[in-house]
Amino acid sequence: MMQPRIPRSLSLLFPLFFLSGFSGLIYESIWSHYLKLFLGHAAYAQTVVLIVFIGGMAIGAWICGRFAPRIRNPLLAYAAAEFVIGWCAIAFHRVFVGATDWAYATLLPATCSAEGWCLSSWILAAALILPQSVLLGTTFPLMTSGILRALPQDPGRRIGLLYFLNSFGAVFGVLASAFLLIPTIGLPGASMTAGLLNVLLALGVYLIARRSGIPAPAPPAPRSAGNGASPGLLLWVALLTGLSSFVYEIVWIRMLSLVLGSSTHAFELMLASFILGLALGGAWIRGRIDGLRDPRRFLAAVQFLMGLLAIATIALYNASFDAMAWMLAALSRTAGGYVLFNVGSSLISMAIMIAPTFMAGMTLPLITFLLMRTPTGERSIGYVYAWNTLGSIAGVLFAVHIGLPQLGLKFSLASAAMIDVLLGVALAWPAGTPAVMRWRAAALASLAIALAGSMVLDIDPARTASGVFRYGAAALPSSSTVLFHRDGKTATIDVVRHAEGHLYIQSNGKPDASYRPATAGSGEPSPDEYTQVLLAGVALAHRPLAQDIAVIGFGAGISTATILANPAVRRVDTIEIEPAMVEGARQFRPANEAAFSDPRSRIVYEDAKSFFARSGRRYDIVISEPSNPWVSGVSSLFTQEFYARLRRSVNPGGLLVQWIHSYEFSTPLLASVLAALQAGFGDFVVYQSGNDLLVVATTGDRLEAPSEQAFLTPGLGRLLARYALRGLDDLDLRRVAGRATLERLLPAIPANSDYQPYVDSHAAEARFLRTTVDRIDEIHRYPIPLIDLFEHRRWHRRGSASEPQRTNAGASARPSPEALIDLIGGDGTGIGRETNRVYAGTLRTAYRLLLQECASASTTAELWDAMVSLAILVNPASRPDRAQAFWLGAAQSGCIARLPGRYATWLALFAAVGARDPQGMTRLATALLDGGGLTPGQREYAVLSALAGSLARSDAASAQQIVERWMPQLTEAQRNAPAFRGLRALSGL
Repeated sequence: MMQPRIPRSLSLLFPLFFLSGFSGLIYESIWSHYLKLFLGHAAYAQTVVLIVFIGGMAIGAWICGRFAPRIRNPLLAYAAAEFVIGWCAIAFHRVFVGATDWAYATLLPATCSAEGWCLSSWILAAALILPQSVLLGTTFPLMTSGILRALPQDPGRRIGLLYFLNSFGAVFGVLASAFLLIPTIGLPGASMTAGLLNVLLALGVYLIARRSGIPAPAPPAPRSAGNGASPGLLLWVALLTGLSSFVYEIVWIRMLSLVLGSSTHAFELMLASFILGLALGGAWIRGRIDGLRDPRRFLAAVQFLMGLLAIATIALYNASFDAMAWMLAALSRTAGGYVLFNVGSSLISMAIMIAPTFMAGMTLPLITFLLMRTPTGERSIGYVYAWNTLGSIAGVLFAVHIGLPQLGLKFSLASAAMIDVLLGVALAWPAGTPAVMRWRAAALASLAIALAGSMVLDIDPARTASGVFRYGAAALPSSSTVLFHRDGKTATIDVVRHAEGHLYIQSNGKPDASYRPATAGSGEPSPDEYTQVLLAGVALAHRPLAQDIAVIGFGAGISTATILANPAVRRVDTIEIEPAMVEGARQFRPANEAAFSDPRSRIVYEDAKSFFARSGRRYDIVISEPSNPWVSGVSSLFTQEFYARLRRSVNPGGLLVQWIHSYEFSTPLLASVLAALQAGFGDFVVYQSGNDLLVVATTGDRLEAPSEQAFLTPGLGRLLARYALRGLDDLDLRRVAGRATLERLLPAIPANSDYQPYVDSHAAEARFLRTTVDRIDEIHRYPIPLIDLFEHRRWHRRGSASEPQRTNAGASARPSPEALIDLIGGDGTGIGRETNRVYAGTLRTAYRLLLQECASASTTAELWDAMVSLAILVNPASRPDRAQAFWLGAAQSGCIARLPGRYATWLALFAAVGARDPQGMTRLATALLDGGGLTPGQREYAVLSALAGSLARSDAASAQQIVERWMPQLTEAQRNAPAFRGLRALSGL
């Protein structure tokens, strides 16, 4: 049958409503982000955000349902609502910043405790977004009422179409917000963009409404024969199916976080997939709803199928790990590969969610259509929306606070599925037709299948703990054992023991800390242990008299336990957002025993931002070791706003010790974090432990030098010594550079901000690309100690009471100073990762031939490049006194006296470089260059040494002569080598 022609002006309302859905989801994303910045990311705070937003929409929908007959022109009312929403969005950022600054400074310290919920913060959060949320809740009922009054034919088709368009617009709103608007113009720009769109949208609807006559609402229809559903039952179905759908959403997002990763990009892709299923369901039903013979029975069938398909997602879920593993194996780690990774992640999400959400997308149009055939009439549009939204609030409360922590992922999902199946039973059971027995049999069969499926199907912990999104393995190896598994309110926590004895504690599949018990394998500590101990050690070395210390992130609890080994410490507050993390860390006893049993230790379950904003306590040291900043929400602990507020909680002269990973990160991301840190702190220095960076920052203008006291404290000193930290010279080995140096070496990148989240927008891609902080890597490859020369740094000498010990290669920023001894007379076991045993053996052989066996002049000339390589290895990695003594000792070899004088000059140059003597470097290197006869590698080393010596002494004239005379003799590749780039950056050339 042909559909009646829609007037052109009214037909424009449909694309406008698509735009309304587009902007509405931008608001949901942005306002939720804003409120989480204020309330934090703890489970109860996330619940408050959702309740305020969804509750406001429920109130708005209820108002429309209650007063629908009195609204003369729903389209004009809709235009007014969109207009106000738009202007609220345009002004929102300034209002939010002003209100929260006042709250942090005045309201929260006066009215809130350091832990738990805070009523005043909830009230302020509600005041900030509740009015707009109420208005958003009115938009669907008002637009639907206006369309149905103007086009009363085929009401079911109109409702389904509007539901589809609004949901489909929401899909694009989610994606545009995450991948376009926030990365390019930040939260304020995204809010303003959506606001301007709403204002223009309101003006368009206003013009259409003024030109089109909207009739008064039709009188309520008598109850339709064949309907058989009371308004009360249908409203309860709307509420309970809203509850189950929101449980599905929360559970599926947690499940898929273990497959796709828990980044913001992954979350938005999952949300878009969920909403897409709803939209497609609405699109499918719109063309069929008016022709249904028995809409109630059809709704019952939809509820049956939704529950059964939700249970079936468990089986698909286990297969999704294989799909992700296959995809990662097939993709290249490039920018284009990351685009395909996101596309593939969306496909995996849709494979899990699309079928049940397709069913869910039909429920509201069907319920509304049924209710409109009752005396409720047009008011049913608002009522159904309101009850469904109230059910969503109940679903949030159940899933976060009961389902996940008490039932786990599988049984939370099964509980929601059973609700949908039981709703189908309730709708089908009283059917009074000859087919009643068949419908009752179908209801009972669906219930039995749902129960059987929830018992038979299971989620494999070896898969959920595999971290497939990082490692590409669909499951843990059979030799690994999951010792602890718990679905917490904010994350799923696992403790895994691998074959070699390593213990890992994981959050949503990502290892957060590891520990190797002394009984496992060689007993050598894990790299993570070195980092956790160094965090505490470097903090206490720089602030040995610290008494009150806060630690952000419990992890394995080893950092907290290390701090408590210092008897001078009075109190340690460890702030952890997920209680299941602390429970899992009990598996790491006895390494972290003090964190649990020492009376000075206090574990606080709270979001760190909220804790410091409300506690009013001040600390001598704050150690921040949260999860990786690509994890959704974590990057807010690396922003300039957080650092500025954190400073208020640090005593004058106190320290922040910030952990940052250099793996799966990038130089621009590090530069952004360090720029943000300067908003609250002054001078800083960076240490390195393996692939981890530790930033020690002071509230003052100058960071005090570390003290030996921490290493002399009996209990603490013994613990630090186990991890190759026996004194200040071991800290020297791990030192990378100070603030002034890094500001020159790192690119100028905008500071990471709550409102311009540079790190959150780019960190997930860096994780996929497996990039590293290459500028830090380059520092370790400099042939000469450029950083020491330009910082004029004095190394600490090893005390005579301490025996020289090798430093763990994986924990140090450079090779052990004893590497030079190993190279000449040992087995090379102390050499860092920058060299390998074969290379070391080659250098030892060259040294022996040249300086011990007195090779001929021709052989010496052939092998001298090996001596330059030895200098490149030894000098940047060794204390100046040891390096200088080594080369001066080599110069005493009788072999040197038999060789041309330039070789003695070379050894003198090596000694000058090792001693960090810039004047000697320039003089000796220039002499070698003037003498000629150098190989390309030798010439590069000599030019670099001469130029660095001049620039380190600020001798611009000498540097200019070297640049003009010798730089043209280098190849372009040599001139652009990392050391020359670093030299240009450090000197400002």
